[in-house]
Amino acid sequence: MLLRGLYTGATGMLVGLHQMDVVANNLANASTPGFRSSGTVQRAFPALLIERVEKIVSGVDAERAALGELGIGAAVDGTYTNFAVGALRQTDNPFDVALLEPDVFFTLAVGDGQRYTRNGAFQLNTNGELVNASGHQVLGLQGPIRVDGTKMIIDQDGFVYVDDILVDRLLITAFQAPEMLQREAGQYFVALPEAGAFMPAEFVTIQGQLEQSNVNTVQELVKLINVQRAYEANQRAVRAADETLGKLVNELNV
Repeated sequence: MLLRGLYTGATGMLVGLHQMDVVANNLANASTPGFRSSGTVQRAFPALLIERVEKIVSGVDAERAALGELGIGAAVDGTYTNFAVGALRQTDNPFDVALLEPDVFFTLAVGDGQRYTRNGAFQLNTNGELVNASGHQVLGLQGPIRVDGTKMIIDQDGFVYVDDILVDRLLITAFQAPEMLQREAGQYFVALPEAGAFMPAEFVTIQGQLEQSNVNTVQELVKLINVQRAYEANQRAVRAADETLGKLVNELNV
């Protein structure tokens, strides 16, 4: 029983550590444009049946009385992404772009392939290409978007005009199964083949606005407090079981 208590408390602490990491990452990105918050899914291990031996007779099976079930801990079964849309903030910066639909993404050229993001805070690099804050190229239907002019306009359909001349259209990507997107470096997503990437027929872009993070700071702070309390309770349970086992080892005469 003591060993089960140790195991249950230890697994609870491991789950708590993972939950605290997820909540801390959400809070750290509460002001990151387009950030999508994460959550965790827990899974309980199968419960064990507790029985009491009533009577032991030589050569006869012992009679037992069921006392109930005992849980033996839990584990993190996965981390999911909340794809709800964040609030929009007016910036009046022509290089800031927001997407209205919750399940579409900007497409970036990142080293070995494409990455997807909701962060529409763009700028120009020294080559006159539209890039994000990390220098990754924003892709259009014809490749990286070049802005060789003084005035850039992106209309609600994603068409990019430079000095009133159409140069490209933003490459916006949607997914049939967005839950198959893998988070990378906080605000980027990598698409597995199972995600089913496709180009949506319709989407709405808004120039001069940024989508904010969808993190609810108050909810995340409350969640962090609850996780910390659960972690401390499991820690006390482990400490109590450990002390009891120590007394049994040191004081019990066998």
